[in-house]
Amino acid sequence: MRGHFFPLPVIFSPAAALLLIFMSGCLASCRPRELAGGVGKGRGRTLYEVSCGACHQVDGEGKEGVASPLAGSEWVTGSEGRLLRIALDGVRGPIMVRGRRYQLEMPALRHVYDDADMAAILTYIRGAWGNAAPAVTTGAVAAVRSRTASRGDSWTAQELNSH
Repeated sequence: MRGHFFPLPVIFSPAAALLLIFMSGCLASCRPRELAGGVGKGRGRTLYEVSCGACHQVDGEGKEGVASPLAGSEWVTGSEGRLLRIALDGVRGPIMVRGRRYQLEMPALRHVYDDADMAAILTYIRGAWGNAAPAVTTGAVAAVRSRTASRGDSWTAQELNSH
């Protein structure tokens, strides 16, 4: 009998993708030694591909019905604080990305990544696929994480645009 990775069929969703990462142990074991230090493109890219790439795709172009694009997205290259709020607590409801309306949900990653890993991922996406935005520092992640610690819910585009 051939082994199967999943005993039952799995319906794909962002939450399922995160569950797969946790079940496979990749968050702890998929970090090559050479990526262990500092916020860098290699480390951020690796973390992105392991956990974000399933939905937003390796090329940052998103996946219809699953996730909006990050390449050329004003949500990625615009306000650092707004992007941090999305990454930490998620986003729900209608959102315009590159002139197109999306009605999807992104899960919160607040309890998935520490400040250094979050900074590495966001620095990567702000500089990948033609995006040209400044790096995200660990201090910036820590500050927004602290200010929004009692949030307890995902953000809407309307709320994010008011910050």
